[in-house]
Amino acid sequence: MACDSESIELTQRERVAVVTLRDDIDLEDGAEVTDVFQRARTDTDTVATLLDLGELAFADSTLLNLILRARAEHDEVRRPFVLAVPAGSVVRRLFDITGVTDVLALADNQEEALRRIHALLDSDTGSPAEPGT
Repeated sequence: MACDSESIELTQRERVAVVTLRDDIDLEDGAEVTDVFQRARTDTDTVATLLDLGELAFADSTLLNLILRARAEHDEVRRPFVLAVPAGSVVRRLFDITGVTDVLALADNQEEALRRIHALLDSDTGSPAEPGT
């Protein structure tokens, strides 16, 4: 699940694909970001995707568009897509200003995002998720 870029990482945690974006992501990184979102969405060893933006220093409309497209693609296959983005961060401010906080599942950190994912999975199946999954 490794990526070539130091700014883009795909790992797995508790059967969740974790996409971490760091530093600055811009138009030049668009193809790689799209690829990693697709890999996360189609990974059969995982049941959801967590996008961690906690180490992202800059985001623009290009990245916002990629995130919204990824969320829609995850929705199409009924796969939870939750973002970890700290309150008060530059990225969270971008989300607030553009009004996308109403359509994105947001959490302040990875732990909160994992809890939210498991709650979404529990409500979707009607039964509790297995511990450690």
